[in-house]
Amino acid sequence: MARALAAAIAVSLLAVSGAGGAGAQTPKRGGAVVVAWEGPGIPPSCVIARFVEPACPNGFDARLIHLVLAGTLAVRAEGWSPNVASRITLTRDPFTVTLRIRPEAQWSDGTPITAADYVFSHRVYSRLFPPDRYVWAEVARVTAVDAKTVQVARSEPSSAWQFQTGVFPVSPRHVLRGEDPSEVWERAIENPKTGKPIASGPFLLQRFQPGRELVLVRNPRYWGPHPYLDRLVIRFGLNSADALLRGEVDVVGGSGGNDLAAAVEFVDRPQPGIRLIDGPGDAWEHIDLRIGSGGHPALRSKLVRRALVYGIDREAIVRELFSKSAPSVRVLHSTAFFSTERGYRPNWARYRSRPREARRLLAQAGCQRGADGIYACAGKRLSLRFVTTAGNHVRERTLELVQEQLRRIGVEVVPSYVAPAALGPFLDLGDFDAALFALRKDSPGETGSWPYSCAEPERTANRTGYCSRLFNADFDQLRRIVHPARYATVANRADRRLALDVPVIPLYVAPRLYAYRESIRGIRPTAFSSSWWNAENWWLER
Repeated sequence: MARALAAAIAVSLLAVSGAGGAGAQTPKRGGAVVVAWEGPGIPPSCVIARFVEPACPNGFDARLIHLVLAGTLAVRAEGWSPNVASRITLTRDPFTVTLRIRPEAQWSDGTPITAADYVFSHRVYSRLFPPDRYVWAEVARVTAVDAKTVQVARSEPSSAWQFQTGVFPVSPRHVLRGEDPSEVWERAIENPKTGKPIASGPFLLQRFQPGRELVLVRNPRYWGPHPYLDRLVIRFGLNSADALLRGEVDVVGGSGGNDLAAAVEFVDRPQPGIRLIDGPGDAWEHIDLRIGSGGHPALRSKLVRRALVYGIDREAIVRELFSKSAPSVRVLHSTAFFSTERGYRPNWARYRSRPREARRLLAQAGCQRGADGIYACAGKRLSLRFVTTAGNHVRERTLELVQEQLRRIGVEVVPSYVAPAALGPFLDLGDFDAALFALRKDSPGETGSWPYSCAEPERTANRTGYCSRLFNADFDQLRRIVHPARYATVANRADRRLALDVPVIPLYVAPRLYAYRESIRGIRPTAFSSSWWNAENWWLER
């Protein structure tokens, strides 16, 4: 016990205000906003996925459900912040996460949110969900310390505790006792005994019509700042500029992808009464260099790889691609964190465009420039096969720019385009020199550098062939670090190792672009959530 107390760490998570965009005007209550569904895939067929049978496997994810069932933590661009839990205390040996529930936190029927809700929810969901789909599958025990304090004991320390705590679906014990949540909440989130909606978040789920829309209404007993809108509607299948112009929806866009989704049409064709706003998405664009077998032998030289990153003008690429459509985009100087995150350090900022330095490094590596201006290294022409996604105009233009820039330092780029569905299997074969694609980062505070480890389980995702004992050691340590600040320190150390070895070249965080009616205030894009992440702070200017 003394050892556990000595290892106790109090984690202070700063709350973040979400009322931006209102300026000096006074927010008004009332009205409704209709948002186009952002997901490129199949719309949800049920509210909470049913895993006990395949009738309803496609449910909402936490990004939307947390408007109704408030998360223990709230995801923000800079990291996780307090929400239902106002204070989190960690102990290392044994590893426990103790959550202090806000005194004012309550369900929409006035019943307090208590530790008993957490104990009940874990018991129910651990039976209902298969282990690979349950965020608390590693939890050994959930204990109510008192009415407003719950302790979660885990089998071993894990850096994933913030994500797993933040997305845990806390459900109301007093209305679901004896019920199967996936059954009674297939089409609604309500008290099955009364048929009335129930929520712990800022909105109540009033109606769900699969394939059409989800209708949320203000929760009048929300324990946080009360929402301004009377109603928020999520409408499926209408994420297009035409739907916005026809008045069928009020907000479109949000997806990254080929052309920044529906909102990009308004960049070249501005419309009265329509505003555009851009922000970071959840994926970072980069170039992987194939160091392993199948790649150009010159890429095994660290000097050659450094020459490439000095030869690529990342600032010029970002300006060319986004100065008009998404002006907030900046060069990403990290493989570990986005620039909005607390842990971000610009470890790659040294690599500004320096063609002269690039040529010097190629010469130092023993490469000789030919009569046509292209270097040869160890007798092999420095002609690199660059592969990227076919039909993705942003990546195709990026590759054109890279080709022009590297030609100036004496490197030939031979473009190759692969269908989106075939790109992953193609890269797994390793028969390429450089690959331009994006990696997703699903949660703030967790490093995005994991694909460059050659240790399990990341090994299968490492398309570069890069393998560093020191980098692997950092990642092995990261899995067990529970304090966010210490985690960021080690993740940045690993990122600095990558910046020295250059198996990858980070470019930028792929943006999201939204178009919406100018009467809407409070919309603030963020990397790790949908457009509606702060919908309780939206209001209508009238």
